[in-house]
Amino acid sequence: MRKLIYVIILATISVFTSCEYDILDSKPGEPLPPVSNVTHTVNGSNVTLSWNLPTSYPADVIQPVSVVVRITKDGVAAGTQVLSNAPTNFTYSGYASGSKYRFTVKVRANVDTVEPHLSNLRYSPGVTVEI
Repeated sequence: MRKLIYVIILATISVFTSCEYDILDSKPGEPLPPVSNVTHTVNGSNVTLSWNLPTSYPADVIQPVSVVVRITKDGVAAGTQVLSNAPTNFTYSGYASGSKYRFTVKVRANVDTVEPHLSNLRYSPGVTVEI
């Protein structure tokens, strides 16, 4: 009985570790450049983030791009905002001075693809501001 359990465990492990493909393959296409010069100002319970968008994009990017802002409060995700039409600033309401915040800003763009199994979204690396 012990040998049977041992064989079943080994078979299960081999099934889950012998994949033919890598799930974490990167997306094809030219990567998006990140935002630059991210600054912030605090005014009472509001935090305003400002940034510069990239000056050029890969040829398959459909413009205008969007910007994604991920908010973390005290190490816990507090929300994600998707801002359309190539914005260059964002105001977060509800800031509490006793908490630690992280704002991660990424460019998100739709790309022109005809491949049915490829995502039509591409993201830039994030730029993070800690307050």
